[in-house]
Amino acid sequence: MTADGEPKSLSDITKDMGLNMSDVAAFSGLDESTIFRLWDNEEWLDRVSGRSLQSLMSSVPGIAEYSMAHAVRKRRDGLVADLQREGLAVDLAALENSPVAKQHLLNALEAAVHIMRGQATQKTSSFIARFWGREQDTALEALYSTESGHGLLVDPQKLFDSTIELAPRLNRKTYSFHSILALNILTHQVSKVTGELEADLGFEMPGRQTAFMMRGVVMGCLISSNDFELAERYRQELDATPVYAALEEWAFPTYSKDGRISSDFTLPSSLSLRNTAVEVLREIMVYSDAYLYYLASTYIPLALKRDPAFGGKLPELIQALRLRGADCRDRKTRQTCEALVRRLKSLA
Repeated sequence: MTADGEPKSLSDITKDMGLNMSDVAAFSGLDESTIFRLWDNEEWLDRVSGRSLQSLMSSVPGIAEYSMAHAVRKRRDGLVADLQREGLAVDLAALENSPVAKQHLLNALEAAVHIMRGQATQKTSSFIARFWGREQDTALEALYSTESGHGLLVDPQKLFDSTIELAPRLNRKTYSFHSILALNILTHQVSKVTGELEADLGFEMPGRQTAFMMRGVVMGCLISSNDFELAERYRQELDATPVYAALEEWAFPTYSKDGRISSDFTLPSSLSLRNTAVEVLREIMVYSDAYLYYLASTYIPLALKRDPAFGGKLPELIQALRLRGADCRDRKTRQTCEALVRRLKSLA
């Protein structure tokens, strides 16, 4: 069996183990006539039934691994060809060497196919909305990345252009939960790469669609830039506009899988932020100082109202804020971290 799933016949997979057709039939419990039909056919996986495949995987070493690798390779090759037709070249080395699960990466490539085809349909919104979550977001980040050896595309510029063209058309309906999520996800990825806030996306009195899209853009900009003014404007907007605060409180726990994604953007009255705490601790250490200011001034105080124990991670949070805050050059951010640490110590 080849590790990359290159097509091989059943006989090729088993010959190194010294198993013949009768051996495979005996171990799997299948009729020898069934094995005979599959034996020398490199496309045997397309012909075998689900029950027969389960019998083969459970009884013959290498079958399960080959089936998995072949399915992944077949889907990969199809998506690479689809994107090639849309003018995008996939960096196969980056794809194969990525630590992200291949299935997530292939899902990201399929999202690129939807985006490049420019079909502002419910199917497109629904598919892209599934990328709300840490692991899925990491895969989509690799899709949009311009970093050589990390980005899944040799040159993602056409993807940027198609995303910017598609996003407003996903937002045509007065209310669609999937379109709201999809719009947030797409604008977040583009702003994370460009670090730019579109001039026409000013803070207004928003509905959920505008508010959630705005959050995606702001988070992307804060991650990729050091815009303290933007972080402060966002904090002020949350203080003044209830819909911003409600979406901010909902976003982290659902992204981190502490709470279920709900179309009404509500959370249970009792919720432990265990996964959210782990994600926030990670972000404190890896993102920009402006993003740190956003966490310390805006999200963490909001999260503590929901879960004063912060998922059982208060000591770790205190330590992370002390370490990162001490290294921060911005005085206001340092002071905000210090004030939050004092508050957390009273809770610990």
